[in-house]
Amino acid sequence: MDTASIARLGIDDLAACLDLAADRRWPRSRRKWSFLLTVGEGFGLREQQRDLAGSVILSRFGPRLAWIGMVLVASRCSGRGLGGMLMRHAMDNAGADTIALHSTAEGLPLYEKLGFRPTGPVHTLRGRFAEHHHGPNRTRPFTYADLDAVLALDAAVTGADRRDLLADYLRFAGHMRVLEADGVITGYAGSWRDGDIVVIGPVLAADLSDATDLIAAVASTVDGDVRLDTEHPALAAWAAAHGIVPWFECTSMIHGEDLPGDRSRLFTPVMQALG
Repeated sequence: MDTASIARLGIDDLAACLDLAADRRWPRSRRKWSFLLTVGEGFGLREQQRDLAGSVILSRFGPRLAWIGMVLVASRCSGRGLGGMLMRHAMDNAGADTIALHSTAEGLPLYEKLGFRPTGPVHTLRGRFAEHHHGPNRTRPFTYADLDAVLALDAAVTGADRRDLLADYLRFAGHMRVLEADGVITGYAGSWRDGDIVVIGPVLAADLSDATDLIAAVASTVDGDVRLDTEHPALAAWAAAHGIVPWFECTSMIHGEDLPGDRSRLFTPVMQALG
């Protein structure tokens, strides 16, 4: 198999992507794959007319940042270098100063070989939220009148132009809230359903107190388990104290320049495959 075998994936390939995920014991997350294939650029490898042999999704946010996710190779093709082939294709098409991803333990050797460097652990927590008492609720539901302020805040925090992503996210999200200080929006949070779990992300806030107020406001509307992905140990500790307990960890990695923006204010990503 050579680079000519790499082709774009679209929404018509959704069933094949779900089968590939199941082959690697990943969840068959139909909504997540549909969203990623819409907002990002999917690439796949096929062996002639056989099932999908590998996948990768590249999401580009202007010249400063690109994100890689959903790097999967069918179990029947393990050990043949297909993961590296897909990664190099995505990297060649990224067109950004910084390429970022979240890596499982199994993926670390490949990404390090390709020049990615780790920046720290990502804590994934899951559980039913226990009530949070932190004074008056300072958050309110998002309205479209807030859109310009949210876009400006997101650009300042992430250092990237994510307006197209957020436009699609507004249709994808189940719930969104904002937090204001002196009439200025200083934080926002959203959530989306992934099977039987509600993922809370992204969460952007001025500090930990604001982040936990936003998360509590969103999580309190969920009847069931919520999930958080965070690089902030203090947020992970707060979540664990409120019923959202450690589930697993992965590693945040970057290639090229350091991540742009003010990452101290990004408390959870949209999802691990997007940052």
